[in-house]
Amino acid sequence: MRPIVFDGKFGWLHPANGPDGVVMCSPFGYDTLCTYRGMRRLAERLAARGMPVLRFDYPATGDSAGDPTDAGLWRAWIDSVKQAVAQLREATGVERVSVCGLRLGGMLAALAAQELGDVHGLVLMSPVLSGKTYQRELRAHYRQWLNDPAAMDCVVEPDTDEFVEAYGFRMYRDTLQSLHAADLYRATSRPAARVLLLDSLNPARAGALAAHYSEHGVELERHPFDEYSRFMMEPLESEIPHAAFETIENWLLAGNAQTAQTTQTVARVPERGEVPAGGHYVAPRLHETPVWLNEGKVFGIYCRPDGAAAARAPAVLLLNTGAVSRIGNGRFGVHFARRLARQGIASLRIDVRGVGDSMPSCDTLSLDALYSQSSVGDAAYASRWLAARGHAGALLLGICSGAYAGLHAAMREAAVVGAVIVNVQKFRWRNVCDEHGKPMIPVSAFGSTRNYLRSMKQPGKWLRVLKGETGGWGLVRELVARQLARTGETLADRIEQLCGLEFGARDERHLFANLEARGVDTHLVFGVLDEGVEELERYFGVRGTRLARFTRIHVAFCKHTDHAILSSVAQENIMSYVENVYRGGFTKLRQPDSAALDGELHRQHPEHDEHRAAGALRPFGEA
Repeated sequence: MRPIVFDGKFGWLHPANGPDGVVMCSPFGYDTLCTYRGMRRLAERLAARGMPVLRFDYPATGDSAGDPTDAGLWRAWIDSVKQAVAQLREATGVERVSVCGLRLGGMLAALAAQELGDVHGLVLMSPVLSGKTYQRELRAHYRQWLNDPAAMDCVVEPDTDEFVEAYGFRMYRDTLQSLHAADLYRATSRPAARVLLLDSLNPARAGALAAHYSEHGVELERHPFDEYSRFMMEPLESEIPHAAFETIENWLLAGNAQTAQTTQTVARVPERGEVPAGGHYVAPRLHETPVWLNEGKVFGIYCRPDGAAAARAPAVLLLNTGAVSRIGNGRFGVHFARRLARQGIASLRIDVRGVGDSMPSCDTLSLDALYSQSSVGDAAYASRWLAARGHAGALLLGICSGAYAGLHAAMREAAVVGAVIVNVQKFRWRNVCDEHGKPMIPVSAFGSTRNYLRSMKQPGKWLRVLKGETGGWGLVRELVARQLARTGETLADRIEQLCGLEFGARDERHLFANLEARGVDTHLVFGVLDEGVEELERYFGVRGTRLARFTRIHVAFCKHTDHAILSSVAQENIMSYVENVYRGGFTKLRQPDSAALDGELHRQHPEHDEHRAAGALRPFGEA
């Protein structure tokens, strides 16, 4: 596969030699993150069976240009599907094109196909049938997320007509008005000669749509999508719907042209590890280039502003959050990279091996894979790559598993000048998964003690325990074990200070001692109720006070900051924190190097002024 950009839209072309091609239309928002690995696998499977595939990001989504507040997005999304069809034809010379869409992508695919009039096949995977109903679904998803323990301290977004938010992704008024009026039954009649419908969410309405298409001469085939719920799980847990994919493959192959294709115009695929010759502008003076790193194992997007100053200054390296692709939760990675570029700061957002679009392409992922030394090595390699491009080192930003990879890469890689480690769960990883990749640790082993103690103050919780409706005694045992572990680590630290003898968590203490010795400015940032605080306090005391003996290790706590940085307030908190760290300079850089930063970096930006005025930085405090 190779990256491709057309009219500001970023995508992937999966070349093949067949005469029939497929355009894939992703769902919206968090659904895209959940199914990203699976949709890539489907594209690879289709290409392996002779069908070139183009998958792409709509305007203002993924790595494409644009912002969710842009006007006319709904029309732009439909048009982007039509443009993708034309791009696939131009790039590969295919004779016929089918379009495959999942959820909102299914609705967009059908609307675009209806307008085009020459789409050969249309695959609808649990398509959104009514925009009005879909808006209610998004609002319900947001309310559901607010009940998650990770969202306990978050600022609740207002229930307003100005926007709808679900898991960090937003649709604004202009898009919502157009979506509200969208209805597949009314807007489409014969979107393609052949239609495959997979649906288990709303059988009655899907059946009505199927009958409607059949009445208009469509050759329609319908199957249940029983694997849907397991496919639409969070990115780490999402399961490939093998049966559904096999049905799609066979259906597309059955309708393919029988004539052989003699020529193909696919452009040369960049060699692994090669930096493509050209990038593209995603905004005025803001340039992005897709890059392959580490012998083609790691994919990234190098984002930089025009001008020489950014090329000399340190760059920010953005690492994956869990199994989420490089765009980040709520598109945090893309949004922050472009915000940095507007301030004159270059960045690189990457997919570590096995995640997003990096290699290998995997059916499944596990916690052990995310916390592996290969992820650490990828972060270290990307830091060296930035230094080789002329940057004065890299500032690493990692969240959750990305925080772990960033922390250990900072310890071993000379090109790292600083690290902002957000909500790290473990300082040292010891494999916890079985042969099937499933965690063997009880659920009670995860979670914040503060959250559990707050929960234990609720009489209703204990009533359910006494009735046997929930298991509370295992939690009590876990809390007791945690307190004993804390006491043991505190005692070990006192013995070390008095006698010089090392007991207990030597690895954890040596980790930060090495970072201190290497001069890496390291910032541990936690949401006040985050589960990672448990790890910090177990080894380094309440609020990490024992880390205060190091001059270059900083601990900060932030209110209203969820674990995965999904909420808009949490995102603004972390972005502002990183910007402040960057402006403060780095110990490993000599003063002349620090002075080379563009003067614009030392001026407050309007959006940052507003953030400070609102007091959003006040919850931060160093231990």
